[in-house]
Amino acid sequence: MISTDLFIATCGKDFPYLKYCLLSIAKFCKRFNYLRVLVPANDADAAEKLIAESNIPFPAKAYGHCEPEGKGFLFHMRQIVHADTFSDAERIAHLDSDCIFTNLVEPDDFAIDGKIILRYEPFATINKRHPAMMRWQECTQACLRFPVLYETMRCHPGVFHRSTYELTRKCMEIATGHPVDDYILSCENSFPQTFCEFNTLGNVAMEKQRDLYHPVLQRGDAPDPPTPIQQFWSHGSINEPQEMWMAGKPNQQIPMEVIKRYVLSE
Repeated sequence: MISTDLFIATCGKDFPYLKYCLLSIAKFCKRFNYLRVLVPANDADAAEKLIAESNIPFPAKAYGHCEPEGKGFLFHMRQIVHADTFSDAERIAHLDSDCIFTNLVEPDDFAIDGKIILRYEPFATINKRHPAMMRWQECTQACLRFPVLYETMRCHPGVFHRSTYELTRKCMEIATGHPVDDYILSCENSFPQTFCEFNTLGNVAMEKQRDLYHPVLQRGDAPDPPTPIQQFWSHGSINEPQEMWMAGKPNQQIPMEVIKRYVLSE
């Protein structure tokens, strides 16, 4: 079993979702190395309390850090690009606080023949269905020298080998001429941001480290093969109906009811 950490970067406003995310990890996740939850410093105690109440069956810890004023979203992405500096695991699996595990899962489920599953779709095709995706191609191209061809934010979790993070930082510094943190924090913080951490990591993996990954072409918006995660939408209230993708199509659901079905049932 290759050591794999679960990694969540979040903040206090999303803790109503994080509570159930953690409960789903406790219920469904087996044999992971560590859970690391990164939050702003003011949210660290509350995050640690949620972790303790979840009874996760492997080590778990909240990390609080002071983020630059007005740069919260960019600092969130900065933390993800530096995930290897918080971890000693060979692989790191990223998910958001509004993700809920729905079935048993172990680290090996994120690999095929020992190589990390990396889901992608060429920008050339996804941009035709979703023209707004072009913004992520453009901002990723701005910080890498080689052609950025792939949309790699296809579903959760995004899993990367620990060596990919340092290589990504080096590629960014060569392309931009700036220290990686300076570059990230100089970008636009509000939506649409002008930096995209997972497309940057994913394209470095595809271009420079293809031998470590098993690329899986994912056309369409539903994971194929499916993943044991349902993602909700933390920009809305957890108690109100919201549109989400389930079984490959948009459905109106009430998140709290769906979440409880997965994580509170025996």
